[in-house]
Amino acid sequence: MLQQSTVTSPNNQAKKDLIGSVQRALYILELLANQPTGLNAKRVSQHLSINLSTCYHLLNTLMASGYIVKDPDTLLFRLSGKVGYTILNHTSPAQLVQHLTPHVQALQETTHETAYLSIWDGEEIILSCIIESPRSVRVKTLVIGYSEGNHAMALGKAILAYMDQEQLTHYLAGREMPAFTPNTLTDLTALNKHLLEIRQRGYAQDWEEYLPDVHCIGAPIFDALGQITASIAISLPATRNQANGQTLLHKVIQAGQAATRLLRILGYAGAFDARRGDE
Repeated sequence: MLQQSTVTSPNNQAKKDLIGSVQRALYILELLANQPTGLNAKRVSQHLSINLSTCYHLLNTLMASGYIVKDPDTLLFRLSGKVGYTILNHTSPAQLVQHLTPHVQALQETTHETAYLSIWDGEEIILSCIIESPRSVRVKTLVIGYSEGNHAMALGKAILAYMDQEQLTHYLAGREMPAFTPNTLTDLTALNKHLLEIRQRGYAQDWEEYLPDVHCIGAPIFDALGQITASIAISLPATRNQANGQTLLHKVIQAGQAATRLLRILGYAGAFDARRGDE
């Protein structure tokens, strides 16, 4: 059931010097801001008491201007990222996590493995979502907000590999690269070579580099301008990856591509480079 929002319905007694169509468009934006999964035109029309034909015209105008999008999967209208970055010149990480979490959920459901999302905020690579698989061994050290060990995890390397040289240098400056297992890369030259290989093939893996007997597969997520913004990954026991690795790899790559398409549709661009925030 659609929850009541704080949106005020159009006032039929509005002052004559106000433009009714602009007011109704603003009411639609306010309504959709309270419905992040989206609404169809009929529900918008009903909720705001707007004629359905008029409602379609308003929605199409807002969509043509880039302020809302029509989700190609659900066919529901929802806000694009334009409202947020028009005001703030960037999108909040919370908004991005909200939009990308369904992709993490879908990856867990299609692979039956624990799935993860990390966000690059311009300073840190932060683990932002975990969808557990009941059959996987829980990686207890990985909790929401964790930002260490990215040189050793597919989740982190899938982001590091696509940073430009300035971003990578900034990220690694003064940062230790501890050995979690004998397989962990702790030499900067070796890590840079490995990141180049990841960039060339389009995905990241770690083979017991963070935890013994645990393999991870990760894929990058890019914003609307093609900048690295996030990563999506799964972890699983090494034996299960050896038996089904190629199929799982394909599904992780597909998940990263689907998330990238969503950010392109929503118009999220230049999201979190903190060093550009005051420019």
